[in-house]
Amino acid sequence: MHVATNYKDVFDHANDAIFIHDELTGAILDANRMASNLTGFSVEQLRQMRVGDISARHRGCDDSGAVAWLQRAIHEGPQLFEWWLCRPDGSDVPIEVNLKHIISDGNPRVISLVRDIRERKEAEQRLVAREAHYRRLIGSISDGIAILDRMGHVRWVGPSIRQVLGFREREVRGHSAFRRMHHDDANRLATQIEALACNDGSVFALDYRIQHRDGSWRNHEGSCVNLLHDPCVNGLLVTFRDVTSRLEAEGRVRQRDLELSHMARLSTTGEMASALAHELNQPFFAIMNFVGGAIRREAAGRLGSDSLREVLENTRVQAERAGRIIRTVRNFTRKSGYHRETVDIRTIVEEIAPFIEIEARARRISVRYRLLREAALVDCDWVLIEQVISNIARNGIEAMVDTPAEHRQLTISTHLTAAGTLNVSIEDRGHGLPQANPDRLFDAFFTTKKEGLGIGLSLCRSIVDSHGGHLWATRGSNGGAKFHFSLPLATGETGHAEPIR
Repeated sequence: MHVATNYKDVFDHANDAIFIHDELTGAILDANRMASNLTGFSVEQLRQMRVGDISARHRGCDDSGAVAWLQRAIHEGPQLFEWWLCRPDGSDVPIEVNLKHIISDGNPRVISLVRDIRERKEAEQRLVAREAHYRRLIGSISDGIAILDRMGHVRWVGPSIRQVLGFREREVRGHSAFRRMHHDDANRLATQIEALACNDGSVFALDYRIQHRDGSWRNHEGSCVNLLHDPCVNGLLVTFRDVTSRLEAEGRVRQRDLELSHMARLSTTGEMASALAHELNQPFFAIMNFVGGAIRREAAGRLGSDSLREVLENTRVQAERAGRIIRTVRNFTRKSGYHRETVDIRTIVEEIAPFIEIEARARRISVRYRLLREAALVDCDWVLIEQVISNIARNGIEAMVDTPAEHRQLTISTHLTAAGTLNVSIEDRGHGLPQANPDRLFDAFFTTKKEGLGIGLSLCRSIVDSHGGHLWATRGSNGGAKFHFSLPLATGETGHAEPIR
């Protein structure tokens, strides 16, 4: 059954406000109920009004402007634009207007479909406010921030670039990020960024040298994350900061530690002069006996070739023994620049062990070791870590001066932790830690010795801290003191402790 369409009902119950205008004057010829709800005027009132009567004139919306839009709709086709209404209570309502030229009952008219866009406007204002908020945040941070394309060209850069590198934003945009980098760093980072661009969401740390606008070279560090898949960014997000001053300060601290360490080693060697003389006296005395005996036997005509060979071999063994002692002292007291290398901690302990044992033997102290069976590699300055082990071991030796001879023992051990660090522990059987606040041992110029300056343990802590580790002390299992220091592992090696020897 055919049902006739009642277009008047459709007009009145439409979801959008609808107005019918005279094409020349803009007078409102008709309006639906939604138009009445939107404007606050009844349909009968609207039929007696012009567009300017319901428009917010203080916002530039008036009759002349409305007629101009009507003419465009007639001569240029449908028009879509924003407008402001003014309700009887004085409130303004933002609207979106869609104008179309129509023929109604044989007469040319303009129909306007009107939609309330208050919610959309509020949302836009929130977005604008949020964007302004983040712009202020980005503008106030001291770190640099940039967006690169997958080839490393700068698509966008934050205003902090001027503070970090001295350039204006427009001087950097569109150029390669590697343009002013050190050649070696630029090649390395280009390879890393090329790999990063193939993995959505991946991130890697940055460190490089780059030339400031004033011509000086600066050290930067930061991070880069792949946001090429994010339509809001569509690039590689890079944050970076100038760490030149920090690295220079760290270099000065390292140099100070080197100088203090060298002075401490020279002081240690001076304090051990008696023990070293005793150690050297034994091989030299033996050499004198062997040579003197050979001379007497030769004078008596009793020095055959076999006897001479035996004398020379014994002399060689004792000379090598003296040479090892001298070499140990020389290596311990050598002055070197700061140099990190990857080394097995066992090698460091074995290198310094003879030096420790010289003084231990002089004081009738046994030294025992519990070292990992397998390699445990750390990135460190070999000489400085030797200094830490030597300082702590000598403190332990000196602490056992009043310990009965049969109980004097120093134990040096190494083990791995679940946190991925290597721990070195040195335990003595001496008088133990001070009762009040043992951590004060590491303060500069604090000492429990009558003739100590109190810089040894403070220097040790500074050295360990500079390696990313930690130094602390606990009470030993036999009443003495046990000092520990940790170092980050260079690799993920694991190992097992050897029995005490």
